[in-house]
Amino acid sequence: MDYTGRHVAVLGLGRSGEAATRLLLESGASVTVLDSGDPAPRRAVAETLSSRGARVVLGNDALRCAQDFDFAVLSPGIDPVVPLARRPVEAGVPLLGEIELAYRSCQCPVIAITGTNGKTTTTGLTAALLNAAGLRAEACGNIGVPFSEVAARSSSLDAAVVEVSSFQLETTDTFRPQVAVWTNFSANHLDRYPDVEAYFTAKLHLFDRQTADDFAVVNARLDLPALRAQRVRFSAAPDAVADFTMKGDVMMHQREPLLAMSETRLRGPHNAENLMAAFAAAICLGGTLCRRQS
Repeated sequence: MDYTGRHVAVLGLGRSGEAATRLLLESGASVTVLDSGDPAPRRAVAETLSSRGARVVLGNDALRCAQDFDFAVLSPGIDPVVPLARRPVEAGVPLLGEIELAYRSCQCPVIAITGTNGKTTTTGLTAALLNAAGLRAEACGNIGVPFSEVAARSSSLDAAVVEVSSFQLETTDTFRPQVAVWTNFSANHLDRYPDVEAYFTAKLHLFDRQTADDFAVVNARLDLPALRAQRVRFSAAPDAVADFTMKGDVMMHQREPLLAMSETRLRGPHNAENLMAAFAAAICLGGTLCRRQS
């Protein structure tokens, strides 16, 4: 993505904000980094980014900065309701999440994984399965490595496996993973959302821009509306109707044995479902890569 001539604000100077800043600078943007937190622990990173051409504004000065930006990038750890994030929105500056920014520059297929529980485990398992199969995949997003960092080197990858939260999905507008995974759902983050339904709706944004060429890997217990993507279901529940199921200790794929859980270090139905989701995502990505190469 070429951002030459664009003036962009990056909100937050954590690891994701730093990665987003580097990605934007490499893409030709003029970048101003704003962080209203305690300046002391951020000075070293601020000096490094300043030496690369970014303007860095810390502390209370960040809340007084003019909002003459083409768009602003919100780091994952910043709540959109805090003053640092509200000011550009109130000034009419478009607000993108770091996930959205990274996606626009990503040059490889994306597997995106969300869920109330298990998403970090599933993200790591999916990347491990792909690498074991000889593909080049990196786990990133909420798992620790910013998506922007991986997007910068994505031309050498077969897949980016991205853990995403409901908060991050709220600030996307083109994000379209080739494989979208929803591990499970339970009431959570009700300090952020008015009710469980609002939290559920935020998670659903994962599938918003998928097409019939994409895959939605979902827990069979989720009651979801119609999706445009090809749906692949998994469940460790007894007598589940799904593409991936359990028969005793053995994981089944379309009624054929795939793997005995006793051959792994994973225990419990929840981990069986995490592993099912990872296998499903890897198999779906394989189909996507075959189509791209044909």
